[in-house]
Amino acid sequence: MKQERLMRAILIEPGKEPSICRLPADHGRHEEAIQDLLEGNYGSVEFFEIQPGISLFILVNDLAAVLGMKPNRRFPAPDDKQIIWGKAIFIAAYNGADESQEGTLDMSEETCLMFIEQIKLHFPMCTGQEEPGPEDTLYYDEDEKGNPVPYRWHEISNPGNLPQPLQAGRVKFYRMEVMEVMEVNGRYFKKLPVYTSDTKLN
Repeated sequence: MKQERLMRAILIEPGKEPSICRLPADHGRHEEAIQDLLEGNYGSVEFFEIQPGISLFILVNDLAAVLGMKPNRRFPAPDDKQIIWGKAIFIAAYNGADESQEGTLDMSEETCLMFIEQIKLHFPMCTGQEEPGPEDTLYYDEDEKGNPVPYRWHEISNPGNLPQPLQAGRVKFYRMEVMEVMEVNGRYFKKLPVYTSDTKLN
């Protein structure tokens, strides 16, 4: 039986010290393992360039605040008002500078330990009492003219009689005439428009 290839990344969890985690290196299992660890779909933020063409990225559940995941750590100043909610993974990956190279990369244990020390120094641990601000749960669509259309997801009970879903990773979307519903981990959320000073009113 073929042994699964593993690669190193760094995991930070609320209330815990950063640690080295091992992820499957093969493409299909790799994506699935990250979604398992972060408990759903995720987005990435480029943190800094390690060397030309390769950067350290932060992966987080893109609905972490909406799902009520615990506060983890704050970003370094001047972005220290921004909080990482739920678990996060720091991972090395090609940054698109060379279009012929893509994907994530294994880091040596020494490199991981060096980054762990930097995370502990520059990402202050949250107290656990922090609450999401309005900006943490605000999302944007675009209208037909390319204008941003802000919205939030509001948790509801199972509305029943749902149509065939559109599956997007670990999330299901149900589009109906009267509303759009999202299902995540057996929980249901209704899409609600938000009106801000920048919203174009019809």
